[in-house]
Amino acid sequence: MKVFVDASLLIYLNVPMPEDQAQLIDSLWRDLLSEHEVFTNLLVLDEVIYVSKKKYYVEQEETLDFIDHIVLPHVELLSIGAELYPFFRLYITEFGLKPSDALHAATVKRYRLDAIASEDRDFDKVGIKRVWL
Repeated sequence: MKVFVDASLLIYLNVPMPEDQAQLIDSLWRDLLSEHEVFTNLLVLDEVIYVSKKKYYVEQEETLDFIDHIVLPHVELLSIGAELYPFFRLYITEFGLKPSDALHAATVKRYRLDAIASEDRDFDKVGIKRVWL
């Protein structure tokens, strides 16, 4: 299965967490990498850097190292260009998604991915299969 990785999973992998929660997140990550093709886009990485710093006080350089060494060796980075706009617009106007979520959903649609790894239930509204704990 081809799975888009949303920011929530990467943030939880990047920030300090209680051991039991960290084990669940690590297990999901290992399962995705071993059983599926995984993808993301640059906006997800932007969200990971921003939220990790703003909410969890993880230094930007530490998050960039995480992206360089843990994420990018295993996850294909998909382009987000003008061809996504029709889907992006549809997901905002017809389904009420936030613009960033609409862009992620448009990426899933455009690249014909099968699912999204995200804790965000808004993706359920647009018929995208969601993988989570």
